[in-house]
Amino acid sequence: MTMELRILGWLQGLMLGLILAAPLLSPAYMPWGVQMLFALSAFQLRQADRRWALRPGMTGWFSHIRMAPSRMLPWAASAVVAFIADGQGAAAPGAILLAALTCELLLYPLLTRLIGGWQWRRAALAMVGLIATCAIVPAGAMQNIAMFALGVTGCLFWLRGPDGDLRATLAAFGGGFSAIILAFAMPATMMLAFPLAVISLIVGCAQATTVRRPLLPWTGHYGAGTGWLQRLRSRPS
Repeated sequence: MTMELRILGWLQGLMLGLILAAPLLSPAYMPWGVQMLFALSAFQLRQADRRWALRPGMTGWFSHIRMAPSRMLPWAASAVVAFIADGQGAAAPGAILLAALTCELLLYPLLTRLIGGWQWRRAALAMVGLIATCAIVPAGAMQNIAMFALGVTGCLFWLRGPDGDLRATLAAFGGGFSAIILAFAMPATMMLAFPLAVISLIVGCAQATTVRRPLLPWTGHYGAGTGWLQRLRSRPS
């Protein structure tokens, strides 16, 4: 199991660092950071886990943990920091540990079985439903679990979508920034705009990692005065 999306890896490390520093910076924002960490971790897990189905037997339910046991360390570290900061809601120590165990041992294997073969249209509909779910579930472990499910479904949507398409990247970033503007302009929509912004920006960062300039066929014939430019443009990536 390897992590290939460097931008998301950096973002996840930054988010974990902010959570660890939350007791000194601003404990009030820690619940939002914890939810983002759950979504990022789920997206990274689905991307790194190359299987579309579980392995046979009981070991298949936790084989993703055996392949990368260090993934469990951020949950323990976040719970310790939440205990020190006396976190509430999604950032409570019990909410973090309960959600992490539920997601790793139950939710992720179930989602792998249920939606592993879905195409991007069904995944997009599931994302819409999960965004609404994230907005209405009670504060605490349920919010973290809903964000984890949204991250897994968002990665499936990205994997089934266009690879390296610039328009898809701009659409994802546009949706994320629009949700942020909506949250600031209408604070009452924060609970709905936050998961929309999180998954849109995550998908946008994943797309930005794979964006590449289009390949042009190599040719030996060039017009006068433009040969060096055409050779540059047609050079293979």
